Amino acid sequence: MPNQTNETKRSKRVWIVVLLISVLLLLGGIAAIILMNPWWKKPLDPSQYHTQTPSLSTPVISTESQATTQPVSSAPASTAATETTEPLPDNPVDFASLEQVNPDIYAWIYFPMEPHRKDIDLPILQPRIEDDDNFYLHKDLNRKYLFAGSLYTQKANAKDFSDRVTVIYGHNMLNQTMFSNLVYLRDNRIFDEHEFFFIYTPGHILTYRIAAAIQFDTRHLLNCFDFSDDQVFEDWIQNYILAPKTMIRAVRKDVEVTTEDKLVILSTCLEHGKYRYLVQGVLISDEPTK
Repeated sequence: MPNQTNETKRSKRVWIVVLLISVLLLLGGIAAIILMNPWWKKPLDPSQYHTQTPSLSTPVISTESQATTQPVSSAPASTAATETTEPLPDNPVDFASLEQVNPDIYAWIYFPMEPHRKDIDLPILQPRIEDDDNFYLHKDLNRKYLFAGSLYTQKANAKDFSDRVTVIYGHNMLNQTMFSNLVYLRDNRIFDEHEFFFIYTPGHILTYRIAAAIQFDTRHLLNCFDFSDDQVFEDWIQNYILAPKTMIRAVRKDVEVTTEDKLVILSTCLEHGKYRYLVQGVLISDEPTK
């Protein structure tokens, strides 16, 4: 009888130890999920960096300009001021405050998508010379780890958007942050109703008209295509904008794109990284600001 009692006690102690270990493992797992989960952090509030709420009206596209979207030449603010008596508009983004947060923030994108989806209203960063090109793939504005990362361009692109093709990267997150809402442009109705996006830089508001949105493979665009070559750029325009050779595509038929244009391509992933979704905008206006 004493042996049975001792055995029972030992069994109880074993079960208690197992239970405690299980509880600790469970708590550790929950803590790890919280620390690694991209959604536990408070999302960026764009309004804190807006000196005014963006209230951009839809650009007027004249009958003549519907046949071409030649970009408006960018003029220095001082030159523009001498050519018109109208004061320059305020820039709606407080770049001075953003400079204090992180000098890698050099631009801001505003893509109005309501009422279908939440607007894309976020800063754009570029890694420093000493950083890896994809530094901001999983880094926040404070250069700290964040699975969702930030919107960014690579060092191959100029920060004044003067390149023929500028590629902005962003994750396709399940919680509809970053560039996740771009994929809804696969719905032709949503594509048709959302025609423009805007990029702010210090001293400028750049307006882009979306010419095409397509599914693409995982090739690195700036490494695989030399867009400085006229023929390469022309081939891209013909095969991936005007008449895309892909089943998943949306094209704005009244937009003509030439090798004189400047493009911004918004790039996010599809199907867990098996494909990319590219939203391609053509510069149609460069408005100087204060």
